[in-house]
Amino acid sequence: MKSIYLIGFMGSGKTSIAIRLQEKLNCKLQDTDQMIEVHYNMEIPTIFTEKGEEVFREYESSILKQTEPEDAIVATGGGIIEKEENRKWLRNKENVFFLETSWEEISRRLIDDQSRPIWNNQSRDKQQLLEQRLPKYHEVANFIIKTDGKSVETITDDIISKINA
Repeated sequence: MKSIYLIGFMGSGKTSIAIRLQEKLNCKLQDTDQMIEVHYNMEIPTIFTEKGEEVFREYESSILKQTEPEDAIVATGGGIIEKEENRKWLRNKENVFFLETSWEEISRRLIDDQSRPIWNNQSRDKQQLLEQRLPKYHEVANFIIKTDGKSVETITDDIISKINA
């Protein structure tokens, strides 16, 4: 099986869905954010604080290209589609799933989340950021899964049925 790439805004459920897909499909799980932290021996908030978002995006591009092309579930960071080189790379993959989630749902899910540098940056308009990223997610996705009001199980089953179709 070609690897499955999950894209979407922060709070769209990429990590939760990836974990469930990995359990159901019995294949490797790769989370680009975790891979960055291990490879660069630094937590993401620290990378943002000490090196800036631009350096983080470079790290992210490098790690994306190191993901397994076969038999893996890859949960990407919400901003992976910001760089054109990443969008071009993802467009060449067969199983790119955009977990499309409304602003209202994202806000509800992340209300108490303190771990995301962009979410916790009060000077950034996150709703505007989501709106700016939507066309980029659509540009690279082979499949769009609307997640609002759906359980992890339902979303996972939707993805598996699309792969098996």
